[in-house]
Amino acid sequence: MISQKLHKRISDYTKLLQRFTDRFWFPPFIGFLAALDNFIINIPNDGILISSSMLTPKRWFILALSIAVGSTIGAIALAYLVETQGLSWILEIYPNINETKTWALTFEFFERYGLLLVFVVAVTPFVQQPAIILASLAHTPYFELAAVIFTGRFIKFLI
Repeated sequence: MISQKLHKRISDYTKLLQRFTDRFWFPPFIGFLAALDNFIINIPNDGILISSSMLTPKRWFILALSIAVGSTIGAIALAYLVETQGLSWILEIYPNINETKTWALTFEFFERYGLLLVFVVAVTPFVQQPAIILASLAHTPYFELAAVIFTGRFIKFLI
């Protein structure tokens, strides 16, 4: 019941956003939404990008770039907060995240592949928060993390 209401609300807001795709402030705004998605998880960045690009095809590149930059900024903000606040802070926001199958798989793959895992997650539609959290807990330098996330997200959103 709650997920149906949430889905309808997200759908309604996405339709509302579509009316403004030609405005100058729209690319930075969807970049902001992409950054916020690292903390909320329910923002349909892919859908917003696809529908916005279809409505304003000449702006597809700047829209993809804006979402990739926003997603990277949000990921680095999440990494910074995890590094400064610790895992207990994450568990307050995402209760029991460290007990999920996704967490266990991400942890195992991160130990084996490091930033390559972060890149693969960034390029795919998978949720990137567990990989970012693990990279932050492993004290991955922000510049390296940002470069990998941006490259992966930019490739994803260009495609």
